[in-house]
Amino acid sequence: MNNVTFTAFLVMQDVMRKIIINFDYYNESISTEIEDRTVNKNTGVFDFNEKVAQRIVIPEKLQNALVIGISEEGSTRSATRLAWSKLLNVKRACSSGEPFSSMDLTDVDYIIISGGYDNSVNNRLNAMIGALGKNPQLAEFKPNIIFAGSRLSAEIAKKELALPGIQFRVLKNILENETTDESSPALQTLPVASAAAQNITEGRVKITDFSYTEALRKISEVFCVKRGEKVLSALFTGNYSLLSQAERGARTTSFKNYAVPQNAETLNAGVFKSVFNDLFVESRTVFDENFLLKDVLPIDSDKESVIFEPDRIVAVSLTEKIEFENFVDLVCVPGMTHGTFYFLFDNAGIVLAAMTVFLSQNKDSNSFLRGFFNTKDVKSGWIFIPYGKFKKGVPAIFIEKLENDRKVDLVLKWGERKVVEVNSNSVVEIHAAKGVYLSDNSESTRKTIGTKESCRTLIFDLREEMHR
Repeated sequence: MNNVTFTAFLVMQDVMRKIIINFDYYNESISTEIEDRTVNKNTGVFDFNEKVAQRIVIPEKLQNALVIGISEEGSTRSATRLAWSKLLNVKRACSSGEPFSSMDLTDVDYIIISGGYDNSVNNRLNAMIGALGKNPQLAEFKPNIIFAGSRLSAEIAKKELALPGIQFRVLKNILENETTDESSPALQTLPVASAAAQNITEGRVKITDFSYTEALRKISEVFCVKRGEKVLSALFTGNYSLLSQAERGARTTSFKNYAVPQNAETLNAGVFKSVFNDLFVESRTVFDENFLLKDVLPIDSDKESVIFEPDRIVAVSLTEKIEFENFVDLVCVPGMTHGTFYFLFDNAGIVLAAMTVFLSQNKDSNSFLRGFFNTKDVKSGWIFIPYGKFKKGVPAIFIEKLENDRKVDLVLKWGERKVVEVNSNSVVEIHAAKGVYLSDNSESTRKTIGTKESCRTLIFDLREEMHR
């Protein structure tokens, strides 16, 4: 069988989108059909005459987290990173001294608690737990609670906070482990991290629901093909954005996630510079939580710089506020983004919908992935932000483009940003000038791109602010 067709639904704030994906195994290409219908309380997939359906619901807003720790620089920061890893919006971060017994828990979906070391009793942490347990809103709103503090305080936390109707989970001490292990079994039953599909029946339709956060993480995972690769996936909606980076090791794939609870129209490169710093830098500090000392001995310099050089970026935008040009401006962060990386930009949700196949079958298909590189329904290409000493007006990149049996030569100079559109069945040869490198490798001075049946967009960013 050369062709396989499957259907998935994306349910957004006011639209239900039906996406039919047809995969041609022989040509390794994908074609799609998309149909939108307005959502109301009676709308369901049965309106599309489906018998079996796979669905991803994208909520209007993120789930909120209250993070609690003993010290701002220690356990509170660790609890915040744990919340980010679960793609939660950190609504409030609190340290010791806050009035936990009377704190407002309105609109709090998760409470994440960290603090103390495993081999020593921490009375301050125990007092914070006891005060939170006396908060009358705890029983009223019943937020999920994740305890990731001292194991000596875990039983106290369970006794004080695991009230009827509250999901309570204990993780490893995040302060000591400095990790946000996405594979932790203790998190798999929580709604925000659930990898398991839910099977329900709506009318005469059998529906399999998948978590939107797990679908995003799956994008990073399946596009991270080779050992040592780094892939960043992004989901943009009108009210928030989600990022998930996968890095494939020898045996396992590690993940770093981040939630940006900000309207799409206010996103800019400055926001993403802050996000990338939070996402990729884990500056460690020596401190004593018992005395609430702050910045006692910074191990890392405050001037530490981040270089963001992924192998691929896969972006899904479900809002007209983030078009392709906006996406490029967001990920090309001055002074931070460098190198050569491949991108896929999907403004319909096709890639997200396709992840239902990988989540349901629990296996990868490289030929299916290559279909996305060849489809005309998803914009793809490369972004080049080379290494080298900036010299305004001096040639940096030489391009030979052969398309339609016609050769075109281009010379790109330091100081400009150039977009080069390449037609199907074309070949592009890219050469770097002396002292210029396409990636953080002195041998990376040339690249050949063949477009086959699809078009490609090449972006060369040689502006001064990118190379200061």
